[in-house]
Amino acid sequence: MVKRYCKNLFKTLIISVLVVLYTSCSKTTESIGNGLLSENDHIGAFYTDTLHLNCHSERIDSLYTKGMNSVLLGSMMDPVMGLTNANLFTQLHLSSTNHYFGDNPVIDSVVLQLVYSGYYGDTTTLQTVHVYELAETMIDSLDYYQFSDFETKGADLANSYQFQPHPKTANQIVGNDTLSLAVLRIPLDNSFGEQLASADSSIFSTPDAFKDYFHGLKISFEEVSQGGAICYFDPKNNTITQLQVYYRENPSANPMRYDFYITSDDVYFNQYLHDYTLGTTAFTQQVMEGDTSLGQTQLYLQSMGGIRSFISFPDLINWADALQDEGTHLIINEAKLVIPAAETSDSTLLPPPPSMALVSLKATGGTALLPDYMEGTSYFGGTYSTTKKNVSFRISEYLQEIILGNNTSLGLYLSITGASYNAQRWVVAGPEALQDHSMKCEIKYSLVKE
Repeated sequence: MVKRYCKNLFKTLIISVLVVLYTSCSKTTESIGNGLLSENDHIGAFYTDTLHLNCHSERIDSLYTKGMNSVLLGSMMDPVMGLTNANLFTQLHLSSTNHYFGDNPVIDSVVLQLVYSGYYGDTTTLQTVHVYELAETMIDSLDYYQFSDFETKGADLANSYQFQPHPKTANQIVGNDTLSLAVLRIPLDNSFGEQLASADSSIFSTPDAFKDYFHGLKISFEEVSQGGAICYFDPKNNTITQLQVYYRENPSANPMRYDFYITSDDVYFNQYLHDYTLGTTAFTQQVMEGDTSLGQTQLYLQSMGGIRSFISFPDLINWADALQDEGTHLIINEAKLVIPAAETSDSTLLPPPPSMALVSLKATGGTALLPDYMEGTSYFGGTYSTTKKNVSFRISEYLQEIILGNNTSLGLYLSITGASYNAQRWVVAGPEALQDHSMKCEIKYSLVKE
């Protein structure tokens, strides 16, 4: 045991000296661990891209979706991964307290207006939205995830309203206003406005009093059979995202409007529902039935509490030991994990995510950032290359730590960045896909003698 400790300590000292010597003449963190050897200098250096990788895709158990800056709504049928619906549960906030609708109020209309902030998928597909009143109170101190749910009461306030998303159509004229941003306007049943206008005036005394009376709304969508899109909305743009009640204080009075908002003081969260049984056979066999061997050919990534992929290096220690003897130690100059798109993944409607996340799976459970991540994004990587159609990560320090016995990581989790608030997906070529189009770990290393 003492011998192993001394050996590992010696290896660590070698790496430290190499890094210090190199970084003393480097001005950017991007060069740390990279380019210790010139691209064309193979004297005393070696290269391999044949290290065995073991991969598979799996479902994500839970994803926190409470209070995001962007909320997702809609239904989308992915030709590979099946159906996804994005629903929203939200409280409403008074725009002013002690509001009075009049002695004999008349409701002209009620509109739920949401401002678009983006989209993913086919916006030419017709969508059908439902809006329900919640029967339960949401608690601010509790956490809510993509699987959280609440009971509703009453009929559909939106009366199965159908629309085609127009997330790029700005400058809409609404009454006397011209809206500079694209909006979705969902007409609600006038009975809902009448319920609010006829309520006791005490419920409008404070925001909390109103929430005790009215628990909030559920906004959900009918499942599309093909196409479809998930649209992004800004919940806290209170100048546009509003529940608008148009009314008159009596039949002969002038038209008026009262607005309800969503604020940071309100509870709201996204619910994501996936039906993976509608995906391709290869997808369902790997993700639903647990045939992990299929991950060697093709992998899947999906946001919204969907799919992540696991990558491990089962032969790394044996590979390193085979190259080392009593007087030689393996030093990794650079290790780059290259992750290409599968041949079938390109789509104008379902483009690859702009960036990915890579974390380590700890032996004790949970995940951790890689040491290479600490060097900065420009060094670590993770950005999708539109020219190469791949993503790469530098994992030099991570692999070196495992070889030295200083890291007991079980492998890596690959996922989409910002998976809780975007609707992106990607199909990845596994390590045993076509030889010139497969995932691989490119390693430049040196054998250093004592």
